[in-house]
Amino acid sequence: MSVSVVVPCHNEAKYIEQCIKSIIEQSDYNSIKGIFVIDDGSTDETPQILKNLKKKISKLNIITTEGVGVSAARNIAIKLCKSEFIALLDADDYWHKDKIKNQLKAFNYDPSIGLVFGDYWDFSKPDASDSILVPVRSFNLNDKDQLIKYFLKDGPIIPSATIYRREALFKAGFFNEKLKFYEDSELNLRIVERWKFFHVRGGLLYKRKKQNQMTARLDKLINDVYLVSEIASSRNPKLKKFVNQRNARYLYKSALDCYTRHKEKQKALKHSISSLKLNPFAFYPWILIIMIFMPYKITLKIYNSIKKIVYKFRN
Repeated sequence: MSVSVVVPCHNEAKYIEQCIKSIIEQSDYNSIKGIFVIDDGSTDETPQILKNLKKKISKLNIITTEGVGVSAARNIAIKLCKSEFIALLDADDYWHKDKIKNQLKAFNYDPSIGLVFGDYWDFSKPDASDSILVPVRSFNLNDKDQLIKYFLKDGPIIPSATIYRREALFKAGFFNEKLKFYEDSELNLRIVERWKFFHVRGGLLYKRKKQNQMTARLDKLINDVYLVSEIASSRNPKLKKFVNQRNARYLYKSALDCYTRHKEKQKALKHSISSLKLNPFAFYPWILIIMIFMPYKITLKIYNSIKKIVYKFRN
């Protein structure tokens, strides 16, 4: 089994060396046939760092583009990959040493598996001392209706925590370069129409959390979620009856994010009500509305306790 690694990069001089180091220190490094880093118009020290790394790492291939965006950058590199499998890694993230080994062997379970994904460690401090394991939703027991389950609940399936079967990726048609956000979800929805997902437990990715990330504000991406729902349901009519339920769930997640992370009660209430308009029988938005009218410190403590229990149960 062979795998190629695709790393899109833009002005990541601070992190790119740690990222590449985590690839070459993989316990199954022999299975890695090529590392493709796409330097998409970096103006910091990234080009020089990559040039120096290239002298030491024979498998490293550097592709230079001029601001084409992350989806186009990934697609350019993916089309150059000849290995049976393709792994993605963002330049500011890094892997556990057994990431490739543990995920590659999962493909042996079933030839219809097109995508293997896993849990991750969320962190912000340079030494990752504040890392928290995020056990994502598994679809392993729902292999007959994974499309609907994923459409409704997502994973989340983080690109850097994922390995794709090359055949599945090529047949699905690569990343949608017109989308600015959730392009990975849109691609995965196309893949799961023909292939299966498989979840490998355990934190094999360290995902860096930055203050300026757009995903730090879920409510800013509501229209992007709506667009992905529209694209997927237009392509696959059997998803149409689930669109309101999917969008309602994201509105609830946005409301929860506004309340728990940003202390914005009015926005949380607004998005909760919008969620219930799409799916009035949903349980959690009603609970959140009750929480909004209670003392913040008490409700946040209850929420964090429940969250820990849920994470422990998933893991």
